[in-house]
Amino acid sequence: MSIKIPKHAKSAWVTKWNRREKPWGHEMVWASFSAGHGKLLSLKKDSRTSLKYNPQKNESLIVLTGKVHAKFGDEFTILDEIGHPWQEEILSPGMTLNVQSRCPYRLTALEDSQVIEIGNHLSDKPVRIEDDYGRSE
Repeated sequence: MSIKIPKHAKSAWVTKWNRREKPWGHEMVWASFSAGHGKLLSLKKDSRTSLKYNPQKNESLIVLTGKVHAKFGDEFTILDEIGHPWQEEILSPGMTLNVQSRCPYRLTALEDSQVIEIGNHLSDKPVRIEDDYGRSE
């Protein structure tokens, strides 16, 4: 009995994350598959991320340590805050904010916090609506 080996065999591999400094702390970024990535966000107390949305990327933001205030909406919130109001939630370890593409959100650290971000479309650039640090991209 012979075994046919496929032309393109699946495999496993090791990568290393890269540290990126941010005004609110830093993030450790790693890529996994062509359509996936992960980040470990370290947010300093009283700092916050941009109010933003991603045109294509869906994200799951899992609080690992600390306490985070999440402000989020659906894809129409920016255009119609009355019909599609903002939601707010205090997230503690083990809680997850799931954000689909085109849905705005912002995280504010109520204490030093770590958040794991799992998403697709690593190259998708966020659209910043508001930023405390003067960043446009």
